[in-house]
Amino acid sequence: MLDLHSAEVTLKNATCLQVVISDIEKHRDLIENDSPYPEVRAVVDPTDDPDISANTFRAWFLGMIATIVFTGVNQFFTLRYPTIIIYSIVAQLLSYPCGVFMARTLPTRQWNLFGWKFTLNPGPFNQKEHMLITVMSNVSFGGTNGTAYVTYIFQVLKAKSFYNLTSLYDQAGFQILITLSTQLLGYGCAGVVRRFLVYPPSMIYPKCLSTIALNKALHSDEGRERVHGWKISRYRFFMYCFIGMFIYYWFPGYIFQALSYFNWMNWIAPDNVKLALICGTITGLGLNPLPTFDWNIVYALYDPIIYPFYALANIGIGTILGAFCVIAPIYFSNVWKTAYFPIISNDVFDDTGNTYNVTRVLNSKGEFDLEGYEGYSQPYLTAGYSVMFFFFFAMYLATIVHVALYNRREIMKGFRALWKWASAREEHEDVHNRLMKRYKEVPEWWYLAVLAVSFVFGCIGVAKYDTGMPIWGIVFAIILCLVLQIPYGMVYAITNSEVTNNVIAEFIGGYAIPGKPVANLLFKSFGYIACAQSIQFVADLKLGHYMKIPPRVMFSAQLVATIVGAFVSLGVNVWALANIEDVCSTTQPNKFTCASARDFYTSSVIWGAIGPRRLFGSGQIYNPLLYGFLVGALLPVPFYFITKWRPRSCLRYVYIPLVFYGICNIAPYNVTYAWCPMVVGFIFNYWIKRRWQAWWEKYAYVFTTAMSCGVAISAIIIFFAVEYKEVDLNWWGNEVSYAGCDNDGCALLAIPEGGKI
Repeated sequence: MLDLHSAEVTLKNATCLQVVISDIEKHRDLIENDSPYPEVRAVVDPTDDPDISANTFRAWFLGMIATIVFTGVNQFFTLRYPTIIIYSIVAQLLSYPCGVFMARTLPTRQWNLFGWKFTLNPGPFNQKEHMLITVMSNVSFGGTNGTAYVTYIFQVLKAKSFYNLTSLYDQAGFQILITLSTQLLGYGCAGVVRRFLVYPPSMIYPKCLSTIALNKALHSDEGRERVHGWKISRYRFFMYCFIGMFIYYWFPGYIFQALSYFNWMNWIAPDNVKLALICGTITGLGLNPLPTFDWNIVYALYDPIIYPFYALANIGIGTILGAFCVIAPIYFSNVWKTAYFPIISNDVFDDTGNTYNVTRVLNSKGEFDLEGYEGYSQPYLTAGYSVMFFFFFAMYLATIVHVALYNRREIMKGFRALWKWASAREEHEDVHNRLMKRYKEVPEWWYLAVLAVSFVFGCIGVAKYDTGMPIWGIVFAIILCLVLQIPYGMVYAITNSEVTNNVIAEFIGGYAIPGKPVANLLFKSFGYIACAQSIQFVADLKLGHYMKIPPRVMFSAQLVATIVGAFVSLGVNVWALANIEDVCSTTQPNKFTCASARDFYTSSVIWGAIGPRRLFGSGQIYNPLLYGFLVGALLPVPFYFITKWRPRSCLRYVYIPLVFYGICNIAPYNVTYAWCPMVVGFIFNYWIKRRWQAWWEKYAYVFTTAMSCGVAISAIIIFFAVEYKEVDLNWWGNEVSYAGCDNDGCALLAIPEGGKI
């Protein structure tokens, strides 16, 4: 009897051992033949057909058309408020039927031009050429600004309501050199860090995966296999969601706008100041469990399906803690006299409670006027805006320290390969790197050549013309980019959270070049855009890596589209500023008021003319905010050692840079913009992903892409069909959200009788 029992136990142990061995073999095969990351496996095929070409006439023709048309439209509407930005997802969607049409109609004849054989129609419109069109769109108009960043500076220089420095603006060479330099500087830096940010399989780039999901939905000819009872194809699922959102968005976007800012608690008492400050969705902190029914609000800052749930949780917790444990106590205690202003506005105020009149602290040359400043007022920041600066300072150092602690092995691996001058892809043997080995790499000296040319252009642009900016400012921008793009890029690649240099560039520029606002604008542009562009270019390189587009084709497409887009932005900007009457004036009849350029102008005066010394220097009112640097440098360290001590602790999910990142968006946004994506992200990326992973892998990215496309196309049509023509629907559903203190930004305290605080 005992022998039988022992034999049964032995048999069970052997069976369990076989199961374990089988699981190990499956995992090994998965690592060797596919990505170890389910997000990547969901949309990226572990195969490649080298006979499918991306470098086709169709790709270049449609890519250039999209670059020229959409860049021009975006640039034109940067001058108008309300504005519209056409993102690359629109070009990706619209180029598909155009590509299919060209595949059906263009001749298939092979042409011979000086020994070079080519055809206008190599066959069906394929995913590689479609993605190449998307990449061209990304680099030319697909960024946050939708156009060349530096054109805002030219608007500030030209407009009579700003600096009116026509002597500098009228120099065509200055505009061309600065535009090309700022647009290409980051591109030169991007190629140097491919071994750190492109080839490691752990650098997944969630946003790239949603872009690929749309491609796959449009191109794949999949079977009718069931996934948890669903047998609908990706394409059909995309079309249903896209059409549904396209129709629905007319309600929060035009017909019933209260669905967008659903500040229902403020409807009860619209003039209650404290209620608006705490619960307001527009200008308050946003304490509202049901703040919106508008997908455009839900994914405005953080796409809830693209972001990993742990990232959304860190951002959401950071935003909530920042709002109610930091900003609210500061505001209601009237620290730094913040209670006399709106709670989270990103405007700057004077001692009368009005928006800061920057013209009163400038002389006729557009430089700082000390006498005018002393006779006026120091600048005052709101509670949300001041706290934002503290956590920006903290986030910068926290990002560097966090990446140094958690990702140092990947960084050292890249540097070892760089020291050996080895091929960047030889260090990584995952399936995608193996498949890409059949294509020639772009030599790093190509990128360094682009970096050198853009550097020379920038030096000539700032030295030859009267800008007030020293050449070392460009050197600093390159060094800042080379130092920070690896930690920033890793955070973006893993969490989809983009850390930018805009605040630190303004801060350093204000100290380094005091009293010169135009120089500060240029310093900020070089310091910010080099790193931001570099990370976006690297993300596109990863997109090409996933789609098996030859690297040299990617290099050509990115470079050409960037240059063409730069000249289109510049040309449209020059034409608009010369031909639109009274442009950039607040009373311009067609609303070409240059709202974004006005922010640049104010920022240049605050940081460049007045300068950070008068705000953050020793003994100044906002000096304590500099402790953010210390907090950011120290706080990641204990969490790192706790996770080493307790690897299974829930604290392993704490990502300090993301906690700070959430607070950094608190002005002028609020808790609404973090709470909504956190809830949706919990549903999709935690609950559904854990219970029905196969469904999530097939449909999740398609869903968010379809929703975004529906909003984008619907918003474009609404803008041109009704908003641009000022066809308004005036009824309760479009007015109730904008009535009372939540819309007006009421302050807690009234200005004293003397008229000054």
